[in-house]
Amino acid sequence: MSTTKALLLSARMGGGHNGVARVVSEELASYGIECETRDFLDASPRMGRILERGFKLEVERAPWAYQLEFWLWNGFTPIVTFTRRVLQAFFQRGVARWIEDIDPDIIIALHPFSAQLLGQMRHQRNPVVSNRPIATFLTDYSVHPLWVHPDVDLHLCVSETAAVQARTRAGASGEIVVTGPFVDPKFFSHVDRQAAREALSIPNDRFVALIVSGSWGVGDIAETFQLLASNDEFFPVALCGHNRDLQVQLANDTRGLAVGWTDDVRLYMAAADVVIQNAGGLTSLEAMAAERPVISYRPIAGHGRENVAAMESAGATVWCHDKNELVEQVRSLSNEPSEQVNKQLGQFQPAPHQPILELLHEARLTQTTRRGVWALRLTRTAAMLIALFVMANLVSGVIGYHGLNLTKTASKSNYVYLSVRLSSQQLANPKIDRLATSSGIGVVVTGQQAISDPNAVRYAYHQGVEVINGGTGTSSDFNFILPENDLSTGRADLAHALGVQVNAYLPQNTMNAFDLAWASLHHQTIIPARIISHRFNINPNPGAILELNLTSMSITHATKVIEAEITHLGRKHLILAPFATLHATSAVRA
Repeated sequence: MSTTKALLLSARMGGGHNGVARVVSEELASYGIECETRDFLDASPRMGRILERGFKLEVERAPWAYQLEFWLWNGFTPIVTFTRRVLQAFFQRGVARWIEDIDPDIIIALHPFSAQLLGQMRHQRNPVVSNRPIATFLTDYSVHPLWVHPDVDLHLCVSETAAVQARTRAGASGEIVVTGPFVDPKFFSHVDRQAAREALSIPNDRFVALIVSGSWGVGDIAETFQLLASNDEFFPVALCGHNRDLQVQLANDTRGLAVGWTDDVRLYMAAADVVIQNAGGLTSLEAMAAERPVISYRPIAGHGRENVAAMESAGATVWCHDKNELVEQVRSLSNEPSEQVNKQLGQFQPAPHQPILELLHEARLTQTTRRGVWALRLTRTAAMLIALFVMANLVSGVIGYHGLNLTKTASKSNYVYLSVRLSSQQLANPKIDRLATSSGIGVVVTGQQAISDPNAVRYAYHQGVEVINGGTGTSSDFNFILPENDLSTGRADLAHALGVQVNAYLPQNTMNAFDLAWASLHHQTIIPARIISHRFNINPNPGAILELNLTSMSITHATKVIEAEITHLGRKHLILAPFATLHATSAVRA
């Protein structure tokens, strides 16, 4: 079987695009996809250097020119058309050569230039892209017309604000999906603040403001640093990136700390109380993942101002417009960051890469339909056999319902039933276990988890957590036709780990006839629940049965989500009831 390949086209216009490319590449590699990342500017080295240096010069020395250019992109369609033609003239040959050499199954653009070129090549039916799916990940909160192209198959956005702008401002016609940001998972892990400050020789008795300015170190960083340094309450730390002049300028000021390019950004964030940014780039997203409140101050021209405005609209930052407001917000958020942090964490989703995998899957199905006559005949024959098998399975499934304890609830009651999926680290956390036990929240444990981390499962069980069988833990789109018997396998794995039988089963996939028949014969209770990947202001009806998947979150974030959901249900006058109560009072013979 041939290896699935992905070509990622980034650009060294700052460090954010390449940083996101690394994260996307690592996510896809975990699914066995071989990723190749190329810098778009290298497709035409001479013109690439001109664009890179010109852009940097505009941002650093002539922000008014960049602001004008940005305004023209947004306001005049002929400018976008002209830009496309320039990109085609200089970069198309090099990009086409990469595609031919790598032969990718999917191409992903992570910069507006590559998005425009790929879309235009598809529009003109260039054979190197005609049969390959094309996706663009819009790394910015604000979207200008160069970010989207009507012939790109899929636009991935960091927020709903970006998705709205992609439709209205830029006129995207392909599929638009809000995935949340792509951020290195290490930023979600907890690092002790005091230990981080000791390691970096940062005072432990001051409000620490981390000032970030991207890999180029551009913007009014020195003024912001000196403003905060003049106040004895604050200790500013400036990440100057590759801007050596800025670092030297600030290095002699002992009231703060100036740092050059570093790979330990996570450690500096751990030491900080707040993060101050000016462009809405990758570092600000990493700060959100690290649960540090993000303040925006004196954004750079063009995309910086647009990003900050969009981030403020999405609730992901506080925009300070003057010195007094900045000082006030640093002091306030250093003391009470929780509300702002929760808004920021709400931007993230557990599986931002999933739409890319789905696009690949759809492309494979499309390619299959274009094969030769013999392949088509074989497919039809196989489809007929599968259809017969499915029909037989469905009939046996109907029979399997006879005598099956399929849980139903009274819709007029004010009870709801809440379960959670936890990672092994979360499962072995006493605070989360106590919260689940005291609130009557069930914990869904899969067979895979019982096999890989039996100690965590046993610990939670002995803390009084109500364990529910989540099946094997495998995910199959064809579970309704394959004889996996997910229920019995998961139950056996849990019994081996706990030494007791778990008779309640909450399916993670579509149930098949084997599950139903086995449940009927062995007096198992199947609990049909609404499974939610992330918390999106859930408004359950009375009698609802819910499952929250929190496995991708940090312990702190998972705890906050559970507590917030309990509070939310209480405000709705809904009572959390244990699943054991549901079994005893509401289960009926179907």
